[in-house]
Amino acid sequence: MTYPVYRSAPAACAFALVISSPLAHAGKYDADRPGSADHPLVSRYAGSTLYLHGEENYAGARTLVAGKNGPVEKTVEGKISNRIYFGPKGRGSLEIFRNYQAALRSAGFDTLYECEAAQCEKDRTQSKIVRWAQGAQWVDNGNSDAYVIRLFEYKPGFHYIHARKDAPAGPVDVQIALRTGEESDANVQGRAQQFMQVIESARVEQGNVTVDASAIGAALKKDGRIALYGILFDTSKAVIKPESKDTLEQMARSLKNDPGVNVFIVGHTDNQGAVDANLALSRKRAQAVVDALSGQYGIAAARLQPHGVANLAPAANNADDAGRARNRRVEMVVR
Repeated sequence: MTYPVYRSAPAACAFALVISSPLAHAGKYDADRPGSADHPLVSRYAGSTLYLHGEENYAGARTLVAGKNGPVEKTVEGKISNRIYFGPKGRGSLEIFRNYQAALRSAGFDTLYECEAAQCEKDRTQSKIVRWAQGAQWVDNGNSDAYVIRLFEYKPGFHYIHARKDAPAGPVDVQIALRTGEESDANVQGRAQQFMQVIESARVEQGNVTVDASAIGAALKKDGRIALYGILFDTSKAVIKPESKDTLEQMARSLKNDPGVNVFIVGHTDNQGAVDANLALSRKRAQAVVDALSGQYGIAAARLQPHGVANLAPAANNADDAGRARNRRVEMVVR
């Protein structure tokens, strides 16, 4: 077997980059797609060619994890990198799969779910992967969608692994699916086809959406409250970040437009950390907003009352990053 060689890397983890030399008179399956490259953390199987690639700065990727009654679908959010490779002729999907298994484990990844041909068929893994590959982001090559559909329609020799490793910047998920090439095109036949997806932990760039004053005023009249996500703080801190300026301005404008309205400024956190600490933090954050509105934007302090409720009134489930992000908010509530 030709195992990819692992080496440590500061960002997370990496396999040594091993790329076969371009073939003489290479066809479209025998040379890398122009402008493409391996992901910097995970290389291809030696001798494979890179046919499709794509990236998403922040999105959700569906994966499989082991469950009591079979695999369970779980969405992982982060920076997503997609690759489809053709393996070298004479190297079957199982051989290539064993290489990826060994390399991932040697690199310290934990396997969250894996299956080989018979088990994959029993678990209906391949039918799920075709949907995921179709929905992935690809750099257009003129026929990407049609090819991805053909690539992961049912074929023999299908194998799959989803593995994760904790890294200083957050967890890295890798999922790889392979199947035996049986296309009518002689250049593809017998070449194992590989779908690789790398999901790196990433923070959403906050503060790019501002609710304007009229929307704030309308929500206060209609619902008596509004949740605002443009007031930003560093983790465990109560100092308002500069990116919050636009939202603070719109809050102040709304209050000036309707001088008869008095509000509670309510701080909310996610469930990370002890409740008492979160209560204190949410109160400090609410006070910081009151201080900014009164001190910088001329809103009478008597119109504003700060309160903190920690994670006692969630807007979403705290089980994942997306839910926790929705729970970290400041609310204006009519008194």
